[in-house]
Amino acid sequence: MGLEPKWYLGAYANYLVGLLPEIKRCFSDDHEQCNNTVQSLIKIVLLDMGLAIDTYIQARDNTILGLRNYAEMVFNSMHDGILVLSPTLSVLSANESFIRMFDLRSNSITGNRLSAVLEGRGLEQRIADVRETGVDLYDAPFLVRAPDNGREKQVRLTVKRICLEEEAGQLLLVLEPVTAEEIFRRDAEAKLARSAAMLRDAQAVARIGSWSLDRCGGDKLILEWSEETYRIFDTPSGTPVSYQQFLAQIHPDDREVVNRAWKVALSGEPYRVEHRIQVKGKIRWIEERAALEFDDKGELISALGTAQDITDRKLSEVRIEQFAFYDSLTGLPNRALFQDRLHQALAHASRQGQSIAVLFIDLDRFKEVNDTQGHACGDLVLSEVARRFQTTLRHDETLARLGGDEFVIIAHETGRSGATLIAERLNRVLVKAIEIGENAFSIGASTGVALFPGDGADAQQLLKHADIAMYRAKNGGGGRYCFYDSEMGVELARRLEVAHRLHRVLQEDRLQLHYQPQIDLRTGALTGAEALLRWRDTEWGWVSPAEFIPIAEERGMMITLGEWVIKQACHQLQFWSKAGLTLPGRLAINVAAQQIDREDFARRAITIIREAGVSPDQIELEITESGMMHDPDCAMKVTRALVEAGFTIAIDDFGTGHSSLAYLKRFPAHTLKVDMSFVRSMLKDRNDHSIVATIIAMAKNLGLRTLAEGVEESAQAERLLALGCDKAQGYLFGRPESPVVFANRWLGTGKGTP
Repeated sequence: MGLEPKWYLGAYANYLVGLLPEIKRCFSDDHEQCNNTVQSLIKIVLLDMGLAIDTYIQARDNTILGLRNYAEMVFNSMHDGILVLSPTLSVLSANESFIRMFDLRSNSITGNRLSAVLEGRGLEQRIADVRETGVDLYDAPFLVRAPDNGREKQVRLTVKRICLEEEAGQLLLVLEPVTAEEIFRRDAEAKLARSAAMLRDAQAVARIGSWSLDRCGGDKLILEWSEETYRIFDTPSGTPVSYQQFLAQIHPDDREVVNRAWKVALSGEPYRVEHRIQVKGKIRWIEERAALEFDDKGELISALGTAQDITDRKLSEVRIEQFAFYDSLTGLPNRALFQDRLHQALAHASRQGQSIAVLFIDLDRFKEVNDTQGHACGDLVLSEVARRFQTTLRHDETLARLGGDEFVIIAHETGRSGATLIAERLNRVLVKAIEIGENAFSIGASTGVALFPGDGADAQQLLKHADIAMYRAKNGGGGRYCFYDSEMGVELARRLEVAHRLHRVLQEDRLQLHYQPQIDLRTGALTGAEALLRWRDTEWGWVSPAEFIPIAEERGMMITLGEWVIKQACHQLQFWSKAGLTLPGRLAINVAAQQIDREDFARRAITIIREAGVSPDQIELEITESGMMHDPDCAMKVTRALVEAGFTIAIDDFGTGHSSLAYLKRFPAHTLKVDMSFVRSMLKDRNDHSIVATIIAMAKNLGLRTLAEGVEESAQAERLLALGCDKAQGYLFGRPESPVVFANRWLGTGKGTP
């Protein structure tokens, strides 16, 4: 019965086809008998065929039943939970593993909606996606729950479409339980992956890659890089690398440095090296560190290291070094680097018994460029001078800019004749005028030379003596050079030393302002104060303004000095204000001729006081009569701008200059200050008395207030009051005092004790 029914039917048909002709031949004479015989035969064959088909059907049913039982046995013996769903997501069947997995009753499952049997975040949506897209889902992690009892399971879910024709649209759900060990392993793998990602991100942020070197059998060392290391070296990730390939990317000048560092590390020392690599024609700086592991024989087993991109740090170091040791305008070594190189040169020369020349250079007529064309043009001139000077240098000579228009040269193994050649070269390169835009400037150089060891044993002495020699050259008319002579005057040396120290204390903010009261002669009340510049040297003590102010003017320091005074005075006013102290009237601040000659002075003064939080109506600016007449048109323009901003203007030392009365009438002044040289002797000298009286009367006619300086006696004050003078200052009322002493004495009551 193993054959299919069609074979039986075919055999019977073939049997009948072969037998019928024989029957017909045997009963050829008796047709009725022939028909009866054929009918009987057909009945027998059909009965036999029916029995065969019935037997086959029974066998098939038994086979189907066996297969079904086998399928159910397999279905229920599966370790994974299985659900069969209808197209509408109703549960058609569930295996025993599913029932046990969620501790359910079998009669509570079949026929129910999936949501009543099993739920999970996004579960039905994922199943619906499979049904709608036709794309099966495999091993998706899910946390599912049986609503019937709340039991939860972590599973891997597979959803497949059932493709049998009679069951089209049905879905098979396979739920593979995840064990605690698997959950732990998966969490560990996830944490490890997160850690690896964090490490990768951290390396990228810090620009620190890692590498490892391992011995894998024999003498072969395997080098591996992290993602960031590949990025640093601009190599595709995963590219096999070797030590030789690594060396090939290192800058040729640094390969030996790296090799030496590695050899030292192989001897047991730490591996740390900085080197350059070449990436797409550009240079990167790399810092490498590593820990090496050795076996008992001292052979390298492995190494674990880092490679950090320190290009930005190196660039910052260069910028810091440039800022600290090089002049930002010319790119030349600055004072700090010059001092260091001079100390080194002197130490070497002392050991070798060699000579050194120090040439101190100050430009001639440069101040005129700054005063007439402004600092921007002056900077261009300085840059061109520096460039020309550099063309004269030999390889062993150092050119530095000390500041302003001062340069200095250190020449090794150079005596008097060699220094003479250098100075002459400097003068030659300045013969041609310097052209800036449409302007041409004729700049010269005054050079002073000091020789080691004859003119000084240390850097300070050499520079000082070269400066003294330079001053002698400049006094000789400029464009000259002069060697230091020990017989050069003590006064000159003092002036130069004052200039040096003043420059230093100004940079170090070690000057002071003292304040002298200004008194109303009628009431005796404090009506203001004058800020006076003072300098206390650590060695000399108090240095008189009569000594250092002319030197500051000569050295072109008054612009910087004057702005420092304005800033300091404004900060003091603000400090007193915050302390609850008020200065009656205005604070008088002296303005130098060099300041008032600058058209931008008004703007700069306004900016300074605004930044300090002070109002212009708290300030009176004092301009000397001679300073006012230095450039009358510029002074007129600047003072008008100052008055419009709210300042008041006082003409200081009136009577000592040569001002035009017609000009004075147009000048926007508010106060005339009578010079102390007339006030001190006015009671003894009739001419001085007449001058004082005339100045006071003239001021009244012009609508100006008057203030007398240098009042030291009560009789002077009384006479000034009688002449109509408004205010006075001098030792009779109070000496210039420090801010603390002045505030304690004057700002508490507004009056002082003469």
